[in-house]
Amino acid sequence: MSSCPSCAGESLQLLESIDVAKQHEFYAPDNPSVQASLTAALQNVSLSYQMVRCTACTLEFSLPLSAPPAEWYGVAYRALNLYPSERWEFKEVLDRISKTGGNLFEIGCGSGSFLEQCRAKGISAQGIDFAPDAVQACARKGLDVALATLAEPSPSNLGITFKHITAFHVLEHLDNPKSLFELASNVAAPDAHLWIAVPGELRPSRRFGDSDFLDQPPHHMTRWNAEAFSIIGKSTQWELAEVTYEPVGLASALWSISVASSVYKNGKANTRSKLFERALRAALLPYALAKRLTTQRHLAGFSILAHFVRP
Repeated sequence: MSSCPSCAGESLQLLESIDVAKQHEFYAPDNPSVQASLTAALQNVSLSYQMVRCTACTLEFSLPLSAPPAEWYGVAYRALNLYPSERWEFKEVLDRISKTGGNLFEIGCGSGSFLEQCRAKGISAQGIDFAPDAVQACARKGLDVALATLAEPSPSNLGITFKHITAFHVLEHLDNPKSLFELASNVAAPDAHLWIAVPGELRPSRRFGDSDFLDQPPHHMTRWNAEAFSIIGKSTQWELAEVTYEPVGLASALWSISVASSVYKNGKANTRSKLFERALRAALLPYALAKRLTTQRHLAGFSILAHFVRP
């Protein structure tokens, strides 16, 4: 019997099943060679997954809980260019830590966008990443970054501790989520802060049940919420201090609510006219606004930021 990686609960609800080969068609629709390379990289991991929900803490996670190797990520990220130069959580964390000071360690730093921003603000920062391409990109920028592995992520040669540890969109990729919290503990100063950002459960695609291949295994192993964060934090000696949701603008919220409605979906399915589609969305604005003010008042942006402290 599989158990929840957050609360160890064993009561699970099946959400969806994923055929990896079919899913890889979304990563490179016009490139069968890339699709084949992605599938080949998972031959020794799994070619099918199920997504389940823990009925206790409502964490959603994959079965098997087996992450892809670095080779898979290298192919996938070259195909999709998934290293963003800017995120809401970058500014959110920088604004907080600029007031308190202290050095920083980033887990899963990608091509180094956040570390560059730290350097620009005079914050002493180091990082690790699991992808050789990302580490090489950081080296070209003169950033202090080391290569790690999912199996052995703990840097043994740092020799220092850090006031702030960050992990932006890393946790959802891990098949052992506790390893990230344990790694943070290994490099944490006594008064350390841990900042973890993941895709939020209140973002439109989650709220409206849209299928998102990037939010499914093998790309994402887990889908988090505040309750699951609190539980896994306590089990690894990190106390959840605060959860912040990325805001969503009114125009984006109204658009998301409109296109998620059955009226819009049925109307669009019966025509290819862009003019009709725009007119339909305009007609749905009063409905979308009413929804935004009532049942969808909690709709948020893409990310959730969890802030942990040492108890």
